[in-house]
Amino acid sequence: MNRRIIAILVAALALLPLAARADQAGYLYSYGVDESRYGDIVFAIDAYKPLGSPDASLRPYVDVFANDDSKTANGAVPRIYSDNYAGGAFGLQFTNEKGLRLFAQVGATTTIGSIASEPSGGDLRGGVQLYREWGGARGAYGNFYGSGTYYSRYHDAVFYNQLELGTATGGAHRIEYYVRPVLTFDSHPYYYDNVAEITAGVRFHPFGTRGPTFALEEAAGTYLRGDLLPPDVARTYLDFRPTIAYGVSI
Repeated sequence: MNRRIIAILVAALALLPLAARADQAGYLYSYGVDESRYGDIVFAIDAYKPLGSPDASLRPYVDVFANDDSKTANGAVPRIYSDNYAGGAFGLQFTNEKGLRLFAQVGATTTIGSIASEPSGGDLRGGVQLYREWGGARGAYGNFYGSGTYYSRYHDAVFYNQLELGTATGGAHRIEYYVRPVLTFDSHPYYYDNVAEITAGVRFHPFGTRGPTFALEEAAGTYLRGDLLPPDVARTYLDFRPTIAYGVSI
């Protein structure tokens, strides 16, 4: 079984502060994460652009995305965020100044790797997201992200919540030290999508706050559906995750 969804979500969410600030204009972000526990490297890129007046709460948007990972052996079971596919979508969203986003989108995907858990074809997604952040560019800071998303390709909904608390040095080449508890649930009985996890990490901005970021993280987690674990899977785990990420407003 592929159990990488939690680490991949965490890597994508590393850019949430940038994405939240750039939401009115749109953004492009990409990341790569190397998971020592599974010996797997996952890459992703996403370009999201709202249309119309930036002052409007209800806006259409376009989204283009791609995901790929280094696990291509037969027998692997790719999951939602490492499914070796590319796609595009057109959607409608409602946002407000409190960080709430409601969205629905329709699009299509195509396989770009040697394996995929679902064939190419139509793709419908919808859900709710909430993002809040506090603190400044120096000293203590925090952010919260919660979401519930339905994926028609998988007939599945994933519910994700994270809270990041940390402290940051000032300046363009800031360093952030943080802890991040995560809680995630799945509408299917996949034990690997039902996890409580806590991560400690350090994030670097070697090229300034507008350049790529590098992070070193150690995660400890436990599966919440322990009765569904295969015999060779331990209920608790550790995972070391070097990550590189880059985001820019578009």
